[in-house]
Amino acid sequence: MSWSDLIKVLSGIFFAFVLIASGSFIAAQYVIAQFTAPPPRPTFPNDNPSPKAKPVTAAQANPAAVKPSPSPSPSPSSSETPSPQKTEASGYRARIVLSQGLNLRENPDRNAERIGGVEYNESIVILEDSPDGEWQKVRVESSGQEGWIKSGYAERAN
Repeated sequence: MSWSDLIKVLSGIFFAFVLIASGSFIAAQYVIAQFTAPPPRPTFPNDNPSPKAKPVTAAQANPAAVKPSPSPSPSPSSSETPSPQKTEASGYRARIVLSQGLNLRENPDRNAERIGGVEYNESIVILEDSPDGEWQKVRVESSGQEGWIKSGYAERAN
């Protein structure tokens, strides 16, 4: 056996180890990626469908172009006293169904400042929904405090 034959054998063994090691590395990366990927979000029969994107009207696209006409406001009589709080007609009553309660936020955003909390089974008035449907503006009946909660954790009260 000559030196050139020995070099060919050793280089063949070296390349075989390199191929086996690189194949093992790639296979390990694939398996790790499969186990670290988050699973798909489960859907349940009682889930609300996600809100569809609404077409933007000309008035919504350029609010400065549309001039609202002033509507006459009725003046209260002397026997009636105006209420400083919003009436029940501006929203609907609900109660919190999340056992841990909810954070009350200043704006409809997870990173918004926390201004309070709402306990489990506490009565609230839902005033409005955010445009994306992810948040609800509420007024806590016991304290009168207003803020935003995450949608889906309030149940309409009878």
